[in-house]
Amino acid sequence: MYTSKLGQLLLTFNTSDWKRFLTFVESPYFNTNTDVIRLGQSVYQLRGSESITKAEVYRHCFPGQPFDTQRMGTLMNYLLKLAEQFLSVEKFLKDDFESVKDQLWELSDRKLSKHYDFLLRKLEKQLGKDDNKISAVHLSRQFRLAEVKMFHFSNQKVRRGDPIMQEVYQKLNLYYYTRVLQYSCALISWQLVVNGKFELSKVTTNLIEDLYKAPPKYPLILIYLSIYKAIVTGEEENGLHFQNLLAYLEKYEQRIEHDEIKEIYLYAINFCARKIRKGENSYSTIVLNLYDEGIRHKYLHTNGYLSHWTYTNVVKMGLLQHRYDWVEEFINRYKEELQPEFYEDAFHFNLAELYFTKGLYNEVLDHIQHLSFSDPYYNLGTRMIMIKTFYELNEEESLLARLASFTIYLKRDTNLSSTYQQTCLNFCKLLHQILKVNSDQKKEKLIREIEETKPLAERNWLLTTLKAQKISPVSRY
Repeated sequence: MYTSKLGQLLLTFNTSDWKRFLTFVESPYFNTNTDVIRLGQSVYQLRGSESITKAEVYRHCFPGQPFDTQRMGTLMNYLLKLAEQFLSVEKFLKDDFESVKDQLWELSDRKLSKHYDFLLRKLEKQLGKDDNKISAVHLSRQFRLAEVKMFHFSNQKVRRGDPIMQEVYQKLNLYYYTRVLQYSCALISWQLVVNGKFELSKVTTNLIEDLYKAPPKYPLILIYLSIYKAIVTGEEENGLHFQNLLAYLEKYEQRIEHDEIKEIYLYAINFCARKIRKGENSYSTIVLNLYDEGIRHKYLHTNGYLSHWTYTNVVKMGLLQHRYDWVEEFINRYKEELQPEFYEDAFHFNLAELYFTKGLYNEVLDHIQHLSFSDPYYNLGTRMIMIKTFYELNEEESLLARLASFTIYLKRDTNLSSTYQQTCLNFCKLLHQILKVNSDQKKEKLIREIEETKPLAERNWLLTTLKAQKISPVSRY
């Protein structure tokens, strides 16, 4: 049952969704087929078992009747269409603006001017409350409402110029420019991640350059122009555009909607990350401040929760700056804001990372025992940190056993991406070579190999470990 399209969709319903959906199915406005109503009720009553078959649902729905494959298929198709329609209606009802806007179109079309004027004043008052907010959604609503007003004016057949046309044009431009910049920044940023061959059209790049020369004084346009320029200009100039972005953030961030401000913060953080990877360590402090600000104000939260990835990234950045007390305070302060399913692993793993960096290796092993590997990252990360810990503790047997088992695991796990698999395999191979170094010549050669190997996990630790290792005619292990 639950391998069907209907079953897969219904699996996403919680109890509240189910109650509203059954009411929807039972409404004669949407459905008059009583068999479909019975099917919906049966699926709801049997929903506890994901292994239930269509035949079992059919028997529950129509007791005593032989299973009819064709009839069941037809009823399931009807119920699927109703479920898809239900999702659309639910989304429509959650958006007051869309509902009222569509009512205005209909009232104007039916020449009900008094009704139209009353509802228009109500909607304009509602939108006016958001005039201080900065978001592409608000721009879109202003433009679409202006469109309705222009349509209503034309319906009145008045022989004079439409005073609304200029307003529609201006609001369309603001919305269009904002969205062009947002999508352009998203496209070129994605290209940096996946090495794709995306290209902005000449029309788009010319438009953006014209906007840069004479930008409309709308905050989102100014912000995304800075983001765009910070990404596409050379190393000599992009720092200046990034500073402009930080200045706009400081000036406008309190007014920008949550989803918008989150995206902007992520652009700023990713810009810093690229700079740090190129050796510009001055950006480490900036990115940590961005993380701190974004988390304190919950800009970087999703559905009220702090992502365990963000939590871990902040810890790593803090450790790189040797801000150990700050990192420990951060780990404990924000652990309660993590998603419940990742809470334990993220908390204990990051404490293990902190204690490893501080050289408290017994505490590392203590916290690792609490991990349940809610995400593959923690499985791999834990194996890596245990190998490093056993190296630092000079526990030869444990180190070699862990190194061998990790290598085998990486080669056998087909679910790992090839890049991440190779990143970890290179770590294992190079650490094994470090253990066998027995001459200065081999040591220098291996240092160069570590510096040049890509991709590679824990490059800095491997280099530090090798450079600190005293050479003996006999290898360490």
